[in-house]
Amino acid sequence: MKFYLEGDKGKALCEHCRKLVSTTYVRRSVPFSDGKGEAKDILVAACDTCGQVVSIPAQSTPAIKVARGRDTTPIEARLPAVYLDMLDQAMYTITSDASAQHRRLFLAYFFHKLAPVVEAAQVLQRVHEHVIVTLFDQRAIGNSQKRLSMKVNPSMADDLEQLMSRTHMSQTELLKSTICQIHEDVVFTPNAAVINELKQLAKVAL
Repeated sequence: MKFYLEGDKGKALCEHCRKLVSTTYVRRSVPFSDGKGEAKDILVAACDTCGQVVSIPAQSTPAIKVARGRDTTPIEARLPAVYLDMLDQAMYTITSDASAQHRRLFLAYFFHKLAPVVEAAQVLQRVHEHVIVTLFDQRAIGNSQKRLSMKVNPSMADDLEQLMSRTHMSQTELLKSTICQIHEDVVFTPNAAVINELKQLAKVAL
């Protein structure tokens, strides 16, 4: 795959000129086809005859996706406060620099691991019961609630949707059970492989 620079020349089919034309790679702001917004200052191939954009190199694709706002699928839920406390404790176990931003990272990692698991529902139900029984030992869980709010990328949203479909759980139920799985693997019964992967992700992802 070739990497292009401003000023590079090429050839492409121009729909406006209706023929094969010579092109020059330049930076342009390109409107989206639906008319909602534009990708600013990206590298494109422009027709040397009419000046129209005729092609966009692969290296400009990530910038277009960012401009499209593809990281903005919202996940909103109100959970008993203890679940976010469990999630935050697990995060702090992995990194002392843990912040609210790490919540998305940890949940994305576990959603991705669980999404292809055929028996995900049974796995999550068992771990949820184990963590709650072990952690609370018959004590009341409390009524205090906190809001979990994240904007996630399409991959994480797809994994969440697949899990909800596979487990027949609501989004809130799935979040609670997944947080219990995180707590189980990081705090209660430390899984060395999972912990190592999360430590590496925490170093580079945020």
